[in-house]
Amino acid sequence: MRVLRIGVDARPLSSRVSGVARVITNILRHYPDHGKGTEFLLYSAGPCHRDHIDLLDRPNIKWVQGKGALAWKQGLWFNSALPLSLRHDSLNVFWGSQQVLPPLLPASLPAVLTFYDLVALYFPGAMRRIARIQQKAFLNYSVRRAARILCISDQSRVDMIRELNVPESRAGVALLGADIPPRFSDSPRKAGNAKTATPYILAVSTLEPRKNYGMLLDAYADYAAREQKPLRLVIAGRRGWETPEFYLKLANLESRGLVKIEDSMSDEALHRLYAGCAFFVMPSLYEGFGLPLLEAMSHGKFGLVSDLPCFHEIGAKQARYLPARDSAAWSIALSETTALSQKKKLPAIKWNAKDWSWEKTARIHADAFASVARLDD
Repeated sequence: MRVLRIGVDARPLSSRVSGVARVITNILRHYPDHGKGTEFLLYSAGPCHRDHIDLLDRPNIKWVQGKGALAWKQGLWFNSALPLSLRHDSLNVFWGSQQVLPPLLPASLPAVLTFYDLVALYFPGAMRRIARIQQKAFLNYSVRRAARILCISDQSRVDMIRELNVPESRAGVALLGADIPPRFSDSPRKAGNAKTATPYILAVSTLEPRKNYGMLLDAYADYAAREQKPLRLVIAGRRGWETPEFYLKLANLESRGLVKIEDSMSDEALHRLYAGCAFFVMPSLYEGFGLPLLEAMSHGKFGLVSDLPCFHEIGAKQARYLPARDSAAWSIALSETTALSQKKKLPAIKWNAKDWSWEKTARIHADAFASVARLDD
């Protein structure tokens, strides 16, 4: 039997856990038949971060680290040195795992692209400068070069087809999954390094403008001023590229013990946060999917979320949808949802793990790889 050799853009795995890194690792971990008959070559200019190092214990996964003068910067290496390396590794498919492909990709090498969103078009100011430049420079090339594109939601598929003129025949959907959450019985609840004897409101994602935390903090401050015993707001996410004004506002709420940032979380600690919260909030201005909402629902947690199409794909009628820029509406919703949680009257979440499994996501990717691969007879 011929081995299917798949090259992977593994740059996110050189850093701590992130959304894209979780997509890559979960697809590899849940690959059909444990990846038998398939070899993955993971390409990055840096070493594999310890958060993902267990992947390298698998005999069919090999880490290929960039070397030379160009490897000091991931983007520079990806766009220049990587295409040269790919010409010598006898690959059957290249997986563009974070929606871009390197220029000068060998013409004979088919590619599958996982497509997330159009932040570069809709919210360019919310991106880091180097990421914005790369996306704008290579996004159009990537969607045209890819033999198959898998979007993480139907919203992102529709947006991509409309904005980038991608033929529908090359665009599919591979909804993301959620792991079956562990069950915790210890009390008081543990949230990261903190112990919380009372429930809290939870938000999960990097602190950056598109996540709309500035509006959330305004709404939360009004809510906290109105309530005698407001629930603490816990944000699980790295301190990203927010404004100085935002961080001053955040520091004020932190100093009063109202907001807590958990910026270094293992998967187990994050699951504990989901398990211990009273309810979940996600006020994003734009998303391609909304994995934290899905994970919160897997723990049976009710959510207040922005009125985005992709959130409706996940939450259906089991979440409350609010205008993303209306802080007054969010403040009122925080009070109303707190009252319902204290009375134990929040809507029960119906969760079917089979509908939202990483096995399904991995299977769709595996089928796409096989469909475009060029294997010699």
